[in-house]
Amino acid sequence: MKEKNKFNKKSKSLKLLKTFVLSKMFLIILLLVQFLFYFTIFFQFEKYANYLGWFNLVISVLFFIYISNQEGKNEFKLIWIFPMLIFPVFGILLYIFLKANYGRIILRKNLKKIKDIFEPFVDKSCQDKIYSTFPEIKDITTYLSNSGNNPTFTNSKQTYFPIGSLAFDDIKKELKKAQNFIFIEYFIIEPSQIWDEILDILKEKAKSGVEIRLLYDSLGSLDYSSKKYEQYLKKFNINAKVFMKFVPIINTGLNNRDHRKILVIDGKVMYTGGINISDEYANLATPRFDYWKDIAIKIEGPAIKSFTLMFLQLWHIANKNLNKPNNLILDDIKKYTDLDYKSFENPGTVTPYCDDAYNDEDIAENVYLYMLNKAEKYVHIMTPYTVLDNSMVNALCFAAKRGIDVSIIVPKHYDHYITFCVGRIFIKNLIASGIKVFEYNPGFIHAKLFVSDDNKATVGSVNLDYRSFYHHFECGAFITKSPEIIKMEEDFQETLKDSTEITRESYKKLPLFSRIIGRCARILSPLL
Repeated sequence: MKEKNKFNKKSKSLKLLKTFVLSKMFLIILLLVQFLFYFTIFFQFEKYANYLGWFNLVISVLFFIYISNQEGKNEFKLIWIFPMLIFPVFGILLYIFLKANYGRIILRKNLKKIKDIFEPFVDKSCQDKIYSTFPEIKDITTYLSNSGNNPTFTNSKQTYFPIGSLAFDDIKKELKKAQNFIFIEYFIIEPSQIWDEILDILKEKAKSGVEIRLLYDSLGSLDYSSKKYEQYLKKFNINAKVFMKFVPIINTGLNNRDHRKILVIDGKVMYTGGINISDEYANLATPRFDYWKDIAIKIEGPAIKSFTLMFLQLWHIANKNLNKPNNLILDDIKKYTDLDYKSFENPGTVTPYCDDAYNDEDIAENVYLYMLNKAEKYVHIMTPYTVLDNSMVNALCFAAKRGIDVSIIVPKHYDHYITFCVGRIFIKNLIASGIKVFEYNPGFIHAKLFVSDDNKATVGSVNLDYRSFYHHFECGAFITKSPEIIKMEEDFQETLKDSTEITRESYKKLPLFSRIIGRCARILSPLL
């Protein structure tokens, strides 16, 4: 009992460190420290300033030519102008350091290798049926299948949970039924009542022989990111692994967090959505906000196989199993995916999809863009953040200007101040184009939902920001013609009743300091 209490006691210092790093100020301060170092070196060689000036000019021009010819978003190219204008040599060195980062190179290589190993197990048996039965979504299903090996399924049932507490009640009920295996992957697992309750169930299930694997992000789950906690769980036959150990230096790995939410039980049920494992997501404790609005979805049927494969990919990478013979991985995949999946009579489709910073595709963003471009009546969105790129801004505005009801619900209160300030700058531009944006009054809204025309929706871990689109490991479920879509729209309308529309006049009431911070920090949007 003492050991359990020791781990469950949330460290205030770790909490502050996590808040500090996630606030994005961490990276900015590290950059400023290195800029100060450059200044010091520059003044030491002041007598050579004229030569340094010409040298800086030449390498700046060459670098601009180089970076303008690189593939990728212009926003990411633009962000390099700031260090290049002030500190050309340092800017180039920083660019090389980040691009040539050893950890990034190794992770990209491992992802490519693991995806190749998993390729034969991707179930595309429904694709031809999808093309003939649902021709209206042939374009997006073809894209998801070809670009990320994300096939579409029929005969899979969905259950929508409009609040986290309902989702957790169902999760605990299903966990108690587990007979073979439980796979859990979350960005945040914190010392909390909800984790204690889940962990007690896991311990009992492990005693009865259920295989349990737990994967969580080291930065999101900072309190449990030590090797000691992995060893503690091992005593109960719970196999735990921390994804991408947090190292407090400038490293691109700091950006590429495992933000996914996946829970698979026996290949019979799985859950994804916005909720993490912490009391605030179940509204058992909300120290920062009066109420925490979040959502989740439960899936049953053959579509679970794709989520199982997603989990196993990162599990084998985190455990460094790629250094072992491939047949060990192959046997593991077969064991947990070669199952008799129950079929359900369901009129629609579900496409599980995942995205990461290394696949050279903007899969998660493209799903959102597709829904905006295909909408005929409305697109309703719930998101905690609105730090947008030009593609998303243009798609949102174009949809509104062609008569589509584009409505977005965002939090009234912030959890990350700079992100909030930058998001409000984007919101100001959106409402000028006819998009309706509402502030959720009761507390914080963490849901990630797109619902359109009563026949398309996507639920998952993907925020409406750069971090989810380009930096994080993410997942979601694109759903069509499901009865649950109506429930999602009803939830949006109910949430709207507790929200207040942001107008140009209400935006002007935002403190001047916050507006200045938003405009100044906007150039750093790709880092936020």
